[in-house]
Amino acid sequence: MTHMHIPDGVLPVWLWLLGFGIMAAAAAFCLFRLRTVDLKKKVPLLGAVSAAMLVVMSLEILPIAYHINLTVVAGILLGPALGFLAAIITNLILAFMGHGGITVIGLNTLLLGSEAVLGHTLFYLFKKRLPVFWRAAAATILTLFITTMALIGFVAISHIEPVLILHGDEPGHVHESVVTIKRFAVMVLSLGVLGWIIEAAITGYVVRFISQVKPDLLAHVLHAEKPGQSQGNEQ
Repeated sequence: MTHMHIPDGVLPVWLWLLGFGIMAAAAAFCLFRLRTVDLKKKVPLLGAVSAAMLVVMSLEILPIAYHINLTVVAGILLGPALGFLAAIITNLILAFMGHGGITVIGLNTLLLGSEAVLGHTLFYLFKKRLPVFWRAAAATILTLFITTMALIGFVAISHIEPVLILHGDEPGHVHESVVTIKRFAVMVLSLGVLGWIIEAAITGYVVRFISQVKPDLLAHVLHAEKPGQSQGNEQ
């Protein structure tokens, strides 16, 4: 849901350039965190998780026009640094497939990468408070709410008509009705809630299943340690 299907030429240049700049800085930080990590076991998992994200994000749940992201699953399984890199890989491939413009890769990566980081962190913070299924589900809903608000913020500061976001039209195209930013926010949040519940259920079942059949993949978040330490300890 937080993947913006916006064609090139809609968002202002300064905004998407800023998105690329922040994405590059975040990617460099993630790679720095992983410099001493043995990735022999994690790289195949990174590829598998990225492929799963790519598949589900290419599908649409009708009639709410929602796309499952699996970004929280990526964050929980891979950790925040590799989860962010998975978001970069997925967004690059989706953009080259025509699933959104090239210029919005940076902003889309910030949104999806933030979901991986937040999902990992919240899943850890709910430790000892909730069983695995509900930890994953609650982390997913809170994460998607926060990143959806960020998406609305991107649209607001871009100062473009939200109708261009909804229809993917070029600036200057005339529509009979104008969608204000407030109406856009209501539409996105009201439809988003339904999608969040679906994704929360899927994430909860996936994480619980993995915790039962392959608990070593979740050792970094099922055992007591601070968020982010998994990058060096487990990955």
